Amino acid sequence: MNFTVTTIARSLAAHLAPVLPGVQMLEDPAQQGVEPPCMFLQQRYSNIKPHPGGRWLRTVGIDLTYLLDYNLPDLQQQYSAAAETLDLCMEVFPYTDGTDTALLRAYDRKTDIDSDGLHYKFELRIFVEKPEDAVKMQTLHIDQKVDE
Repeated sequence: MNFTVTTIARSLAAHLAPVLPGVQMLEDPAQQGVEPPCMFLQQRYSNIKPHPGGRWLRTVGIDLTYLLDYNLPDLQQQYSAAAETLDLCMEVFPYTDGTDTALLRAYDRKTDIDSDGLHYKFELRIFVEKPEDAVKMQTLHIDQKVDE
């Protein structure tokens, strides 16, 4: 199974579409001309640590940013309702890379609401393996002769 930010964004968009109807899901905030309501995913950090048995624990920090029109009179209430909706459906979500499917757990979930939007932050912790056929080092044998 391949694990990328793009496939995380696609999987989250499919998972959240029924609970946040009409919200456009974007992979990153660099999209021009997008009208609220919208949500975009940002990877905040990533690290990988070795574990026994040739496995590695990859930890990825995710920030889902939800944006509404700034001039709404009930903006705070709408952000609070969206935060509650996210909390109810984000403990686990189905992830697919197009061929395989798995359930991913969202760890350390927290919500920050400020003037620029709702930030729903969490971590993904996935055990990964290095491919066995990865080329680590190659030796090149050269048999050279000097002709006179």
